[in-house]
Amino acid sequence: HRDLHRLIRRQRQMCIRDRYITFQMLSFPLEGFEIGESPPSNATAIAILDSGILSNHPLLEKAVGDEIEVPLLLGGKIKEEKPQDDVGHGTKVAGIALYGDIKKCIEERRFNPEIWILSAKVMYKNEMGDAEYNPEELLEHQLEKAVRYFVENYPNCKVVNISFGDKYKKMFGNKRQFPLATLIDELAKELDIVFVISAGNLDPEDNGYPNRYPNYLIEETPKVKIIDPASSTYAITVGALSQEFGPSDRRPQEISFSPAKENYPSPFTCVGLGYKGMIKPELVEEGGNIIRSPSDPLKIEDIGGKLVVINPDWLEDGKLFTVDQGTSFSAPKISHYLAKIFNFFPDRSPNLIKALLLASAEIPDERPQPLSDITFNDSDSKLIDLLKVYGYGKPNIERAISSDVYDVLLIAENKIKPNRIHLYYFHLPREFIEQSGKREISVVLVYNPPVRRNRIDYLGIGMEFHLFKDSNIEEIIYGYNTILKTGIHSELEDIVPEQLKLKEIDLHPGIRTRKKGLHQKGIKIYSKKPYINHEKPITLVIISQDRWVNNPEYLQDYAIVVKIKHTSRIDIYNQIKQRVEIEERIRIRP
Repeated sequence: HRDLHRLIRRQRQMCIRDRYITFQMLSFPLEGFEIGESPPSNATAIAILDSGILSNHPLLEKAVGDEIEVPLLLGGKIKEEKPQDDVGHGTKVAGIALYGDIKKCIEERRFNPEIWILSAKVMYKNEMGDAEYNPEELLEHQLEKAVRYFVENYPNCKVVNISFGDKYKKMFGNKRQFPLATLIDELAKELDIVFVISAGNLDPEDNGYPNRYPNYLIEETPKVKIIDPASSTYAITVGALSQEFGPSDRRPQEISFSPAKENYPSPFTCVGLGYKGMIKPELVEEGGNIIRSPSDPLKIEDIGGKLVVINPDWLEDGKLFTVDQGTSFSAPKISHYLAKIFNFFPDRSPNLIKALLLASAEIPDERPQPLSDITFNDSDSKLIDLLKVYGYGKPNIERAISSDVYDVLLIAENKIKPNRIHLYYFHLPREFIEQSGKREISVVLVYNPPVRRNRIDYLGIGMEFHLFKDSNIEEIIYGYNTILKTGIHSELEDIVPEQLKLKEIDLHPGIRTRKKGLHQKGIKIYSKKPYINHEKPITLVIISQDRWVNNPEYLQDYAIVVKIKHTSRIDIYNQIKQRVEIEERIRIRP
């Protein structure tokens, strides 16, 4: 009994402390921060399609490259020459896109803008005071007009952030791709840019929160699924995780609580799968939590469950910061990461930029049950529950940009003709195999095929990859020449020669799950010594399959990233570097 009171007292102190820290952050004066100069002129720009921004905000003004409004064809809810944010949503989104982690910037007392912000006002203030858009207007001219304007006038515009969607249009079952999502896919292909889209927010209470959390997230019901246009095939779709502040999961009646701990799925995040079973969302980031009082469910939420964002009403409130929550604020953090990688690799393709970020992502080890019971050694039928909530996980910008001595990235970009195969190979160091510890090999493939909205086969080219061990290159060549002579007849078949099946490294998720999308990642984790002959290469096979392009000279761009990691922190980087053969060596032709 005394222990319980001690626990309640300690948790109440945590709640008070978290609220105090949050309020203290919101009240910092501008003079307390160092604000860097404007970004270099060639720095990457993120186009924010939202409710506009307040470009004179002291934390935005040095990094706003342009702001436009796209008036409605019918009605005057968006006025000519009035691109300003009258809701606040776009300003909050822009702050995260610019700085990433606002809370961290406050703690470090420094805001350093490294990215340009371009704003297009496509949403307006509705009668409830919320941001709203007209789906027909957005589809027919607003989105395309805004995106084309920025890309044509700003060559450094490489990322487009969309933190809104239609909650009444859910991707579920055998639905066709939504027209707005298709338009985004077509623009991404044509203009060679990256779209980032929030997964959408559900009503937790309507799904049984908190008692049924997180079970309602993995049930196959339409109301928890990602919304239009988050099903876009080309876009990186982003779900939400709970952040660090907020009480623990214990439920004494006297204090507020949430069953969602740090890095657990946010109670309101929408989940996949995506169009035709594609893995969606691909990534997750902090989006907030919901903290309530069990004894008074109608009580106002504890703000410890919300993210710190810049305050659109800073003049009236006398505070630079406020709080908010939603997948709307998870997405711009991913946009921020992508822009930083573009800054680091300005001449690299969107395929590779996306692949690097996906390669860095990891699903958190600490997860709520029943998600905590799923491992990457499970079958796809079980693993899919994990993937449709977390996607490939939470990214790490530092790991995306560079290798470490014990965490190595091998990268390549190339073009492949339809119904062809490319081979890449590298050697694993003996120490990677024999040194005890957790080992990981992962492969990411990203490509950008043509799409066609009126075809059952939405993608004009299908691609997949397979990884083999203990084989000479000649064996791989012989096996795949046999397949190519007879032809690749179905997108459902396993394109693996019979004589090589026992030598394939079984990456997870399996081939039939991961090959459905454009952002493919396969992972193999070894907790014990793997049965791999280090004297023979690891061979990566990349396969393209013509679905309806019907042009043998068509060249499909793609990027691959192979990640090799060992928890014992052995120097595998230099050992791999000495023998790396990641450049393409062989093209097999039928």
